[in-house]
Amino acid sequence: MTAADTSVRPTAAANWRALGTSVRLVTTDPALLDSCNLLLARQVAEVDAACSRFRDDSELVALDRADGRPVKVSPLLAEALAVALRAAAATDGAVDPTVGSAMNAIGYDRDFRLVQAEGRPVKLTVRPVPGWRLIRLDRGTGTVTVPAGVRLDLGVTAKALGGGQGRGDARAGGGLRSPGEPRR
Repeated sequence: MTAADTSVRPTAAANWRALGTSVRLVTTDPALLDSCNLLLARQVAEVDAACSRFRDDSELVALDRADGRPVKVSPLLAEALAVALRAAAATDGAVDPTVGSAMNAIGYDRDFRLVQAEGRPVKLTVRPVPGWRLIRLDRGTGTVTVPAGVRLDLGVTAKALGGGQGRGDARAGGGLRSPGEPRR
């Protein structure tokens, strides 16, 4: 019987803000921190360009403006929507990507830091959401159809996707952690 390896592996970490939340990258090879940081930052920026509901130039905003017409989307947005729809199905709609209008109605219509900075009271407006089953994703043609007036919010699942592309070594919004790392 051999004793368990109790040696501590060296680590290096980088922290920054992206996608309206904090990002933490940890690597067990400190020499790779800079290149891993650049790679993850690029991947997170690509997710932001595809999935942000706060950027007029994002693919998601263009999809929201399509008024019910099918739209050809990038493979990244298609994957982000597939992840969001799987999360909706797995949670029986508790995680629903069609909450965009509801989020806007309560004042979350821009980056959360801007909402916090303004400090105005949040006006709670309860309204039903259209429901994730209305979204049509055709992976074969790379098209998505969102009914007119429906606004999407891929926040939580897009953050997980952005961090997940970092192979689990990234934490985006607290949603992902390295294997064996405790919840915080």
